[in-house]
Formats: sequence, C-alpha cells, structure tokens
Amino acid sequence: LDISDTNVAGIGSEEDKGLRKSAAQKEAAWKGCGRAPGVEVWRVEQFEIKPWPKEEHGKFYKGDSYIVLHTHKEDGSTKLLYDLYFWLGQESTADEQGTAAYKTVELDDLLDGAPIQHREVMLHESNAFRSLFKTVSYLEGGVDSGFNKVEPGAFSSRLLQIKRVKKNTAIIQVPCRATSLNHGDVFILDTGATIYAWEGADCSPFEKLAADQAAYELASERNGASSISREADEYFWSKLGGEPRQIASKEEAGETLPKPPEGGEAVLFQLSDSSGELTMSEVGRGSLGKGLLHSDDVYVCDAGGEGLLVWVGAGATQKERAAAMNTATKYLKQYGKKTSTPVTVLKEHG
Repeated sequence: LDISDTNVAGIGSEEDKGLRKSAAQKEAAWKGCGRAPGVEVWRVEQFEIKPWPKEEHGKFYKGDSYIVLHTHKEDGSTKLLYDLYFWLGQESTADEQGTAAYKTVELDDLLDGAPIQHREVMLHESNAFRSLFKTVSYLEGGVDSGFNKVEPGAFSSRLLQIKRVKKNTAIIQVPCRATSLNHGDVFILDTGATIYAWEGADCSPFEKLAADQAAYELASERNGASSISREADEYFWSKLGGEPRQIASKEEAGETLPKPPEGGEAVLFQLSDSSGELTMSEVGRGSLGKGLLHSDDVYVCDAGGEGLLVWVGAGATQKERAAAMNTATKYLKQYGKKTSTPVTVLKEHG
C-alpha cells in the first residue's frame, strides 16, 4: 500500500477528528453515555456492544469482555472527567478482547479524547476499578464472539544472540539494532512472520546448531504462521535500523557473554503505519525523554515493573490508535510478561 497519495496532512486535524466522532455517534450503544456522573457498563456480544443492566454491575462472565465508563467530577468543578476501562475475562476469546479494545477507542473518540484508558484483567483488577462496584464477582460461561475485523496490533521485533563461551552456549536478547551483531556469533532476528538466522563469518558449529534449534522452536510454536530465513534481505536490515558499514569482528566481540537488559530498564517502542503497514520498533532505552515522542505516532513504553504505558500522539492515524492496546497486549505475550500487567493509555491533546 502506497500511502503517499492519501491525505496524510489531514490526519489528526479537526476535520479528521470530526469524521471519527461522527462514526462513533452511529453506535447505538453509546447513545447518551457520559453525560452525567456515574458508572456505565457494556458487554461484547458477537458483533455488537450491549448495555449491561445496572442490577448486574460488578458481575462479570469469565468468558466475556466488558467496557466500563466512569464519569465523575473533581470537587468544586463542573467539568466532567472520564476513566474508560475494558475488562478481559480469563476465558474470553482474542476476538472479544480485540473488539473491546477497538470499541474503547471508538467511545474515546465520541468523548473527544477526554478519557484516560485502562486495561483490566480478571482477578488482577486495579483498586480504582474495583471501587466502582460494591462487589466484583465472576460467573461461569459467556457469549461467543464472531468479530474478527479488529486491528491485530503490531509485532515488536527482537534480536537474540547465540554465543558459546567455555563449552556453554547461551541465548540472550540484545538491543534490536545492527550494532549488536558481530562475526563471532549467530543471531536470530524474530520479526513475527519471518525468523532470520544470521551467522557471523567466524561463528562456531555449536552456535549454528543452537540457533537452528531455537529458530525451529520459535516457528513451531506458531503453527506455520512463521517461516525461517537465512537471507539478510532489505527487510532484515530495516528492522535493525539499516545495514552498517562495518560489523564487529569475533576478536572485538570478545569471549564474554553479553549482559541481558536489566529488568527495571525502561524501553520505548514506536508504533507507526507510515510505511503502509503497522510496524513496531525500539526507539529508546534506559534514560527516556519527551524528545523521543512524535505527534504522528503511537508509543508503547515498557516501564519495567511499573507496567506498560501507551502514548497516543494527537496526529496518530485511526489505524494506529485502534491497534495501540492490542499491540500492548501482544507485547505482553511475546515477552512472557504476566497478562495482569497494568496497561494505561495517555494521550496528547493538540
């Protein structure tokens, strides 16, 4: 898809926001919502969002996903404030969860981007969410969802280094950039659909064997959705920030194992569809500043033990906005993090 002919300049404009709000106004379930302080709940039911009866507030089916809007005011103020939650049951399907995330964005558009969005997972709800109800209880079962037209979210590429030191072979994730490569080791670049095995000119047979096995295991986990390649093509280098003029030698790399990233180190990823498809790439690590954020895109920040923060730029496209929360969810699964990890959406207001 060539987006050069599209009206990119209009994205994030008042006209663009008006069109998105107009689309949200066509959803019957949102009629009259958010006009007064209180709690409103909807359940995902196949292709639709259905209001959840007030007498059932606080009761959630394990197999379902819900959207909860908390409208409130600060003391002495007449301005309405919003907290927008989507709740995911432990047995809810990926379609239902995706629909909840997508419709949450739609309701956010209807309310002119004013809400703060929160992702809540069954048995791990935040205190703020639980405080909305007298009690929170879980019911067996749920409705099936046939909705499958949700932006699936982007895959965050990762680079694994396979290195043998003193008869011990280790596989360690390293920063996803070309400067991490060296000719003494083997590297696996996992881009989701394609798993690349890149072999340094002076790597050992043991490292090659370990890399082959690791790549095969990654591919087999995805039931044929990923293929393995040993060709360092243009896409391979694009995921590493471009092909370098020179790659470190085996001697320069040394014979010590690379240190894995510290658990508490913050990492910033950029979600963008400027190429015509959704991509997610690392843009910062460690000390992060506002200068790394650009209004035209969405960013996911892994704040270590503090959970994930999703920042939505004022000029982000609707596709990026709709995929933001699903991308965060996919990131949690990809990196083996708990599904209960808190995810909060922050928005730039232009």
